[in-house]
This record gives sequence, structure tokens and C-alpha cells, in this order.
Amino acid sequence: MHARLVHMGLSQAEVEALFNLLNEQFDVVEEVIRDYGQQQQQQQVREYWGMDDDDTFSMQEDDGQMLISAIGIDLPVRYDKNFVKSIGFERWEVLKEIIKNIKWRRGKGTLAFRLGFLGSPTIVFSIVHGNSKVFNKAIEGIEYILDTVLFRSIPDAEEIRFVFSHDDMRWYPRSAYLHGREYRYREGVWSTA
Repeated sequence: MHARLVHMGLSQAEVEALFNLLNEQFDVVEEVIRDYGQQQQQQQVREYWGMDDDDTFSMQEDDGQMLISAIGIDLPVRYDKNFVKSIGFERWEVLKEIIKNIKWRRGKGTLAFRLGFLGSPTIVFSIVHGNSKVFNKAIEGIEYILDTVLFRSIPDAEEIRFVFSHDDMRWYPRSAYLHGREYRYREGVWSTA
């Protein structure tokens, strides 16, 4: 079983901590988002994180939303009531602490984080934020919305993506994919994009 680690702007020690933790249980495929220029880098992050033009961040300091680092982890584990057990409780707790510590080291700079569970359906959680308290709340909340994921999902969806709302301090479904079609979740209703 392969886990995937995608990153940009991390120190070697941070990469090693994540890699070693994941490598305890999975074979790890590592991908680095290289610095090919801000525009290409920003496009790579947007594509991997499933972001669109409504998601505002920049890799420049002029708007206060400077994206300093990005971390993406895809786990070959189904997001269900046993996912923490599948990963290992201690490993899950350490993973959350490493991610929160990486955010803390970035100060007010924005960190993009994506966590994917490659079961059926694939469940993806994404947050791009600069506030450490909001970021930490999002990370801690991943394991507590399991019931709402099933309640708010499209039957037979292949992938469901969730984003964290800093206004409500909650995870919300954003999009789902079924037979090549994208559906968006707005105001409690799924509709085609």
C-alpha cells in the first residue's frame, strides 16, 4: 500500500519527520512542488488541492495571504469509523502534531494542507489558511465529522472534497465527482457545477 506525500516549502527535517512517520506503515511516494516560478507553482498547488478561482491566496506578500508552504498526504485507508485504528492511534496523533507544528513555524504565513483517504469513495480534506488557531481546529476536526460525511455525500460518488470554513469553524462538503461529472454543494444542496 502506497501513501503519497506532496510538499512545497518544507525544511528537510519536516519532510523527514512526515516521511518517516508515514513510512512506518506504508511505502511512501514523495513529490516535491518545485520552484518553476510563482505562477506555475501556484497552478500546481491549485490543481492538486482541487481549488478554483474562488479560493484566494497568493505566493506574494502584497495581499497578506502569502502561501509559504504546502503539504498533501494521500493515505491508502478508507475514511470510516476505523480509519484512526487503520493508521494507528499514536501515529494519527503524531501526524496531527507534526502538521500543527509546521503551521506554527510559518507564523502568519499561509499553509495549504490536503489530506486524502483513498478508499471508496475517496475523501479529501483541504485547508489553506494563515491563522494557527483556525488551522489547528480544522486538523483536530477531521476525525469528528465522519457521520456528516456519509450524511452529506452523493450515493456512489467516487470522490468527495471538503473544505474548512473559517467563518463557521467547520468542515463543509465542496464538491463530489460521479461518472466524470462534478457536483457542488451550496446551501445544503448538491447540484451540477
